[in-house]
Amino acid sequence: MRLAEVRIDTVDVGIAAEAVVQALPQPDAMAAPPRRTGALAGIVDHGGVLVPVVDLARWVGTGERQDGPHARILILRDGERLLGLRVSAVGGLVDVAADAVTRLHHDDDADEVFHSVVRSPDTGRVLSVLDVGRLAALACAWTGGAATVTDAPPPPAARDTHTYAVLDAGTLRLGVPAGALAEVIPMPARAAIGDGAWCTWRGRHLAIVPPAAVDPGLADGESGLLAVLEHDGLALGVPVRATLRLADFIPAATVYDDDGAEVRLVDVAALFARRPEAALSRSAHIAAPTSNGPGKPNDAAYVVFDADGLAATPLDALERVLPLVDTPGATMRWGDATIPVVDLRRPGHVPAEEGQVLVVRAGARRAACVVARVHVMIPAGGGRLYRLGAGAFITTGEGREQASYRAVDLMTYC
Repeated sequence: MRLAEVRIDTVDVGIAAEAVVQALPQPDAMAAPPRRTGALAGIVDHGGVLVPVVDLARWVGTGERQDGPHARILILRDGERLLGLRVSAVGGLVDVAADAVTRLHHDDDADEVFHSVVRSPDTGRVLSVLDVGRLAALACAWTGGAATVTDAPPPPAARDTHTYAVLDAGTLRLGVPAGALAEVIPMPARAAIGDGAWCTWRGRHLAIVPPAAVDPGLADGESGLLAVLEHDGLALGVPVRATLRLADFIPAATVYDDDGAEVRLVDVAALFARRPEAALSRSAHIAAPTSNGPGKPNDAAYVVFDADGLAATPLDALERVLPLVDTPGATMRWGDATIPVVDLRRPGHVPAEEGQVLVVRAGARRAACVVARVHVMIPAGGGRLYRLGAGAFITTGEGREQASYRAVDLMTYC
């Protein structure tokens, strides 16, 4: 499960990320209807919607009050109900295994909003996990849901604000849509693939893009972490230095953080469209072939692509994987040179058919091969190479999962 890590005075709290709608700066003063009881601290404007704010310190001991410059009002959602929560600081997103959450209190006391704890894998702090549903029921103060007078949609300002994870990428801060950030992990072992790299992540092959592919303002540097982004079933890795916090921005190319730092918001769909090697993450882990099969283990990785049927080519021969943006000509510009282009897709293909360009190299020579799509990757040792007649093949898996592909040198087509 994914949690937003926050602090309420001296208490560390984890809140389910899907329940967090927005983080607002804490206003100097909040109006509130007079009440005899309860923990209502005031009311904030959330895109034209007035939302009640709960102060947990009025119910439970949270230590010495801390209302510094990082204090926020978290807008939380429970079903159709919205309510606010005063917090002293907002950290980042952390992923924890569901079985790592420990329930300490096993009663069903509706007056208690904390019953479980979990240790943050990022900070090591023990987080008290907030039950947002119980909080809403206990506060008896919310907007929306069954108690709303009208079911009209929220005003445009409320809909236009989105939650982003702010990442330190060295020369710039990046804002990644919270729903697209799968996790941030220590930088794994990786191998080169063109101008980027690749690694194994959760049994999938993950392409790691160079920083400049995300934003031209980013430069290569030492990044100890890898942010894994997911989009439409595929994944890409982006090197970063640190996760900073969750923040809410109206989508734009460039926005500014609370401390005035520039944040470049990442258009995830556009990034994946520019990096077709994301397709390598589509496949599950390829089972190792039987040790007594024909041929010998492949000592280098291969990329399987779909052109006029499936074939495989050595990963080392690929300099770049590009999207096909126009009907291919006989040549294309590549750096300061003009290189030949050959379309390997099946004859009679529709010109508008989705395609990808594999820029291949052999010494100083470069050429571009147009294929339908990149299919999977076979890691070193993940297959066996053998010859059949005049052809070379690579096979993977065993039994019903066994597959064989023609092994080709793409330069022979150019």
